[in-house]
Amino acid sequence: MSDSRTQQEKQHILLGFAQRFYITWDTFIANDLFTYAAAGAYSFLLSAFPVMLMVLVILLRFLRASPEVVDDLTGSLNVLVSSINIADILRSVMAVKRIGFFEIILGFSIFWMARRFFASIQQSMRVIYRKRGKFKPIKENLVVLGGEVVLVVLIVLGAVMVTAGNAIFGSALTESLLTPLAREIARNVLRFAPIGIIFAFLFLVYYFTPRVKPPAPHCALAAAACTAAILLVQTLFGSLVNMTRYNIVYGIFANVIVLLLEVYLFFVLFLFFAQFQFVLQFYDSFLLARLYLLPPYHAVDLGAQFERVMFINPSLFYRRYALSKKEGEVIFAQGEDSSELYYVWAGTVDLVRENRVSEIGRGGMFGEFATLLGIGRTATAVAATDCVVLRIPSELFRETIEVDGKVSHRTLLAVSDYVRKNHLEVLLDETHS
Repeated sequence: MSDSRTQQEKQHILLGFAQRFYITWDTFIANDLFTYAAAGAYSFLLSAFPVMLMVLVILLRFLRASPEVVDDLTGSLNVLVSSINIADILRSVMAVKRIGFFEIILGFSIFWMARRFFASIQQSMRVIYRKRGKFKPIKENLVVLGGEVVLVVLIVLGAVMVTAGNAIFGSALTESLLTPLAREIARNVLRFAPIGIIFAFLFLVYYFTPRVKPPAPHCALAAAACTAAILLVQTLFGSLVNMTRYNIVYGIFANVIVLLLEVYLFFVLFLFFAQFQFVLQFYDSFLLARLYLLPPYHAVDLGAQFERVMFINPSLFYRRYALSKKEGEVIFAQGEDSSELYYVWAGTVDLVRENRVSEIGRGGMFGEFATLLGIGRTATAVAATDCVVLRIPSELFRETIEVDGKVSHRTLLAVSDYVRKNHLEVLLDETHS
């Protein structure tokens, strides 16, 4: 018995995980985030050179880094290095003996150019979070500027850590002080330092840029998943793309094409897991939206049938809101002052109005008018058979209307249809009288 229960729990966990990713992908497409990923990639390319200049200035003038550090840092930026004379830039930076008014203005201009990248990120987050949270211009501008500072600091920190670590472990002193195992562990820590920096950057962006602050564990999970996906894509990209052949075909533009594709894929993954984080944060609302918009049993579309199978048994809600009713038992009466929303898990429910009866089967929902209109029940709900219904709080339904645009559209149509029918009934009564 315990083994079957454990097996069911594992199935529910896997199903919940699949539901979250399905909702994430569906909302990712609905929000047109592929377009925002392209805009983010373009903004990144505009900001890459100013950010690199700021990093070089900090390394050369303030940290007195060696030329080897700069070579290591710029070695991965083949496109920029091939189109810009880095040596001239370095000589110009080192030639400045004191910082004057012109240098301050120039530095501020470079800093302002680099903010485009973070402004694009913030715009994408506003699309993902829709109407959640209030617009605070001062805070959002500070987040943009702070994000730029954090990015520069993380890049500088990574360059310093890698260079200092290589220098330390390349010396004979560490061989006498550390065991071979300790030296190998320390080398691996340094080797994976860039991955840690990427994770830290993603976590901070996921945590601070939304208008509604998400839970830190959600941000950590999204940042870890995004980092792993980026590494996987890079590995696959490196094994599948033959740069020698591309260089022969496209010449100097090969690096540009590859860089554009890599940056675009990075932003696609970044926004996908940002959307995933939003789904985690408001998963109850998204799940209720899927139930409210559940396709009918007789739907012929394969996608609709797939969605019905995936969401028709919301085990999360069953554990919280399940309510068993015997045949003939009243769930709520007409005029009753209650506002919960009901979902039919099993069995059949009859909605009895003055002159008609509506049958609600498995996967159907009822009782939303009391929440939408703020009035008493417009019908009496009776269990037509032994049934199980989920009594869902009205607060969750109101939150779902804010989170999901399709739900708000459908509820608006339902309310307008209800008002229209009531208006026609009043007119008919007045005519007969």
